[in-house]
Amino acid sequence: MRRLTALFIALVFAHLLVVLVHTVAHLELQIIPPPTDTVFILGVILIGPVAALPILRFNRPLASGLLIVVMAAAFAYGFQSHFVIPGPDQVSIVTSDPWTVVFVVTAIGIGILELLATVVAVSMFGRSLRNPSGSPAR
Repeated sequence: MRRLTALFIALVFAHLLVVLVHTVAHLELQIIPPPTDTVFILGVILIGPVAALPILRFNRPLASGLLIVVMAAAFAYGFQSHFVIPGPDQVSIVTSDPWTVVFVVTAIGIGILELLATVVAVSMFGRSLRNPSGSPAR
């Protein structure tokens, strides 16, 4: 369980870092999301995963459940906006500005981190339900 916890924490911080770099690329390319998207991005993509960290210390099922929900929602939002729906946020439509490479690479990286974090959180959630005391299973 300690390895999963360490991975959980590392993925949340890696995700935060890549999201912040992606945000800078958005600003440099002048791709500004509408207000409703901004609320989702701030609440679910930026704050949600970080909010799971202090909960992790006291309530593993709740923390891992929260991470499952926010990372799955973030992946669904990012995948459709970056790769499916045509618009200024789609990776194939952005300009030839030098920040385009950063934008595309971080969009892909965010998606990968969200999928990995979801898998780790699902695993941690299942283990914490099977062994709620946190002690090693016999």
